[in-house]
Amino acid sequence: MKHLNKRSTLWSIATIILLVGVLMFSACSAGDKTDAKKSDTAKTALVKPAGDLPKMVDFKSPTCSPCRAMEPILAELGEEYAHVFELELVDVSKQENQQRAAQNAIQYIPTQIFYDADGEKIFRHTGFYSKQDILNKWKELGYEMTSKK
Repeated sequence: MKHLNKRSTLWSIATIILLVGVLMFSACSAGDKTDAKKSDTAKTALVKPAGDLPKMVDFKSPTCSPCRAMEPILAELGEEYAHVFELELVDVSKQENQQRAAQNAIQYIPTQIFYDADGEKIFRHTGFYSKQDILNKWKELGYEMTSKK
């Protein structure tokens, strides 16, 4: 009987661990979108970007599939639109970035936060974000998106 209880306890623990893993993976790719302009708590100032450009900060991790899928998209955007907006990548798995992630209330990755040229938060998105969706959001926020190409 003790052996059966031990086995059932182990199965329960394994099931819980598996469920937590599935929940974390599905949360990683969730598509929660929040307009930071509408939230009083979202108005966090950044240091004013060099050159008075707006900025997009992408919080990511190398173990996150949607984050990895966004890497080539962000590389293209960083190259083609460097004259229009700054792009910063923050790896939340690194110890030195964990405080910054906490300050920005990063609960799921990837998370992108858009800042205006004055460093004010203007939009926040969680989940995979395509190149066209990012460009459309900048346009919606009032920025002209002209590629260098």
